[in-house]
Amino acid sequence: MEKNQTVKLVFKYMNNNPKFVILFDSISDFNDLDEMNSKNTSKIISFDYETHKILKDKKINHEISDSYLSKKELKTIQKTAYLVSEWFNEEEISKYVSYQGVNVGSLIQDELINILVNYLKKFFELYKISKLFDSFTFLGSYTCCEIMENFSKNIMKFKNSKKESFEQLPLDSIKIKMKIGTKNHSIKFGISKNLFKKLKGISETSTKLLLSKNNLVEEASKNVLIIEFNPIQYQSFFNQMPNSNVNFFMYNRRRPPLWNFQSYNLIKQSGCIVETENSLSDTSIKKIISSGKLRMESEILKLFSKESFFKSIFSIDGISFWSTFKQFFQEFFRKRALEFIEEIELAKKLMEKYHFSSILILSEVGSNERIALQLAHQKQIPVCLLQHGAIYDTTGGYDMNVAQGAIPLKSDHYLCWGKITEEYSKNLGIKSEKIHSVGSPIFDRVKFDEQNSSKNDYVLLATSGPTQEDASDLTVEIIEKNMDAIKKVCYLATKYNKKLIIKTHPSPDELDPSFIAKQINSEIKVIKEGKISPLIQSCELLITIDFTTVILDAHILGKPVISLTVKDNQWGIPTAFKNNSCLVTDLEKFNDDLKNILNNEDLKNQLIINGVKSSKEYLSNQNNGSKKLIRFLEELV
Repeated sequence: MEKNQTVKLVFKYMNNNPKFVILFDSISDFNDLDEMNSKNTSKIISFDYETHKILKDKKINHEISDSYLSKKELKTIQKTAYLVSEWFNEEEISKYVSYQGVNVGSLIQDELINILVNYLKKFFELYKISKLFDSFTFLGSYTCCEIMENFSKNIMKFKNSKKESFEQLPLDSIKIKMKIGTKNHSIKFGISKNLFKKLKGISETSTKLLLSKNNLVEEASKNVLIIEFNPIQYQSFFNQMPNSNVNFFMYNRRRPPLWNFQSYNLIKQSGCIVETENSLSDTSIKKIISSGKLRMESEILKLFSKESFFKSIFSIDGISFWSTFKQFFQEFFRKRALEFIEEIELAKKLMEKYHFSSILILSEVGSNERIALQLAHQKQIPVCLLQHGAIYDTTGGYDMNVAQGAIPLKSDHYLCWGKITEEYSKNLGIKSEKIHSVGSPIFDRVKFDEQNSSKNDYVLLATSGPTQEDASDLTVEIIEKNMDAIKKVCYLATKYNKKLIIKTHPSPDELDPSFIAKQINSEIKVIKEGKISPLIQSCELLITIDFTTVILDAHILGKPVISLTVKDNQWGIPTAFKNNSCLVTDLEKFNDDLKNILNNEDLKNQLIINGVKSSKEYLSNQNNGSKKLIRFLEELV
């Protein structure tokens, strides 16, 4: 049957059936949407921002699935995602997911939280909808109907709707930003994980040839392994390496060790030894990996025979979602587990190849970091967690900080930025002897420049949009509120005759605000690439959306900051918002606060003074963090 005929038959049935609920999500069939606007009493519910936007643009009356959830229930979804993601720790099944002393289940936790938050939001919404419209018939996509089958028998699938491909996993598509032409232009695109691996392999072969002189190891020196470091971001740290008596080894599995001339030059000059799959893999290890995969396949079969365990664990608010999540999770875990056999064996080979005195990581949640942590503990190699971003230092922010790997639960040492994080960590019960305020290498190059600071000829907006890991961020309200915030900044900057520059967050998932800016003022410049510090140095005022690390950049550089609150994540108020170092506002008050700060020099100066004071509390050893870090690694026993 032709697609148009199918749609028309569905609509004909709708018009004769007043008790009909259409469940419309991002994988639904959008053909002939206008026909939905025919006179009938059917209810249409959209399940994400994209479908809401399409229906809104077509002036089709609908409800948003978010409206069926309270803030408390969104919090329940988030909490459940965190709890369920810990499934691998249960004594009953942990033996089935162990390989070479590494808990393979733990390696998918970061990705699983993302998947669970998105899935559970839809699952709970559909559960609530089914209770409210229990006498209705539901029409929807394959995914919506599959979930709704738990709650209702009156279900019809869109005829053209297909099961969502298992291959569409968050980490199976690598999103890349690439700079083109002039300095501020870039394109964003996705490539498959397999293609990325091939390209990375070519890069690693080149790395071996280009950095061959770096492979000389001084036997008398300490060997320190650094994992998943970006040399450009940690430029100061790499610049200090030649001045130390430590041999540094870099092992990156998620990004190529070098990808442009700057990264090559930094690594070359540092003397850092780069280890890759290319340098570690050989015929014997390939045989070991093949044998390991067979053993893991056998254990996976035993694992998923524990049906009652998974039915109990995979539940929300007393309702099990295992029956509809089961097939996806089994395929997902099997795929990842077999991939991780290779990663574990390569990391094991690396730790046998050299005697490492310590290992330095930036997060505890990345799969490669977790492999290193667990193998290192077997060999009694101390692991140091280096703080990589501003901490949401509140009680409410704890679960989020743990999920992002920012809390040293497994590491032997925590190398934090300064007093604020040190006190927060102690309040969490982390032993003081484990905490060391070394400062931050990424701020070493953020220095006051009188020449650039004197420009002060524009307002700078640093965007930081909603994420896929937080249930509240998935709501239409928050997504639209974020766009409204950008619109308002653009409008008011234009109104007050202020030149505006927008610097987007480096994440490939970040919203491109260019279309918003152009609608208001074609003169507004959007910059997607490069460091933000030089832009802050030359601005009159920095505007941020919510709490972000760039606030610290502004404090160091003596610039006033307005933080425009968008999210309502219920994490509490961080120290940076309580010490009067920046002006915290919302959409309602923003006009008055912006006008005030632009016209009140006393307010500006006081914010700058408070900001400088705050930066000293946040950052120990300002401009000296790299030296302090290396000294710590040199002296670590």
